[in-house]
Amino acid sequence: MLTSDGKVVLDRHRPHYDSKDLAAADKPRILAQFGAGGGGDFVHSRTAQEDYERARKLLPPGVTVAMAAQFYLKHNPTGEAVTLEKAREDFLAHHKLLVGDKSRGYKDYSWRTKAFVAKFPGRHAASIVRTEAIDYLLRVEGGARSKLNHKRALCRWGNWMLKRGIRTDNPFGGIKRDELPKVLAKEVEFLPLESAEAYLRACERYDPELVAHEVIQFFAGVRADDEMASFRGEWVKCETREVVTPAEMTKTGVREVINGLEDNFWAWWKAYGRETGLLRPKNCKKRLWRIRILSQIADHKQADALAGMWIDKLLRQPFSKSLLDKWPWNARRRTFCTHHVAKHESAAKTALILRHRGDPETLHNSYRGLGVTKRQGEKYFELMPDKVAAPIRPPQLQRKIAPLSKNTQAREPVAESQNRNL
Repeated sequence: MLTSDGKVVLDRHRPHYDSKDLAAADKPRILAQFGAGGGGDFVHSRTAQEDYERARKLLPPGVTVAMAAQFYLKHNPTGEAVTLEKAREDFLAHHKLLVGDKSRGYKDYSWRTKAFVAKFPGRHAASIVRTEAIDYLLRVEGGARSKLNHKRALCRWGNWMLKRGIRTDNPFGGIKRDELPKVLAKEVEFLPLESAEAYLRACERYDPELVAHEVIQFFAGVRADDEMASFRGEWVKCETREVVTPAEMTKTGVREVINGLEDNFWAWWKAYGRETGLLRPKNCKKRLWRIRILSQIADHKQADALAGMWIDKLLRQPFSKSLLDKWPWNARRRTFCTHHVAKHESAAKTALILRHRGDPETLHNSYRGLGVTKRQGEKYFELMPDKVAAPIRPPQLQRKIAPLSKNTQAREPVAESQNRNL
């Protein structure tokens, strides 16, 4: 306690007894209380203190008793030992119940955990230590971003094991960014005005069924990976000039409305849009690769000749890989952003269309200063459809009816072409 002048004085509390007999009767209680203390479920007794002191003498410097206890439980689990294979199976089953097995998250967790388990086959999940986790991440193929994404997926798995009592800690949870290769920011890549126009004209000339799928990204900024796989024509409301994505289909989990789109989007949609059904056609991936290759060929006669080639044969051409490698990541949405910000000289309207929930300044800093002028932005949104009367398509699969033989009642149709892409 403190005195009036601020000095500390030790004040010992001694209970008062009215008689010697009452004091003697309370002595066992005081002796039992002496040497014992603590809080919660733990009682710090003399025995516990002696046990702690013996443990500290056995442990090397820097190793706490808690760390020693975790190490013991890893190698001497009190419950049923769970292998990594079993832990992965149960984790994926749990995640499947939450989001289904078609989501990008599920597929990402599936292949990343599979790769980790393949490096430690048959190991108990509780036996993996932090140094093994770090060494594994450093040896993962790919760049710094790939290693970081791998770490995040495995960390989610580790947290799940921790909650289920499979582990007493998360070996991936304590790994800091400075323990992995540094992720370097890259400049935004997009299609210049001329390249974007050439690509859209190639869609019209060589595969008009793709146009609606592409313009919804080039002129409305719809997310390619998260939304386009399930994007439907009925989400485009021509009466109200809005694009309405249902909550269950959005990245944010809430219904999202895009309005304020440029007039050229509605012109393209009128020419190629669909009132109902999925916008993504069959065999979409290879068909998109075909257009990306053809759109980069300056000689139109050569492009027309290649357009009549089977898709698989076109993809095997020596120049195809280098042309596909030039295609920027997330090109359509980024091309829209770059030209939209340039046209309006502000990111506020672009952020609203993109459904960004952060500060528009972040978007401004990302897409300004990329060399696109206001006039180029205006010309981008002046691009209008120009339908082609006779699009050039790859050879179609031709089928013939084969005659019945004596030993065979029916035979498979004979194909003149091995191309089954379209």
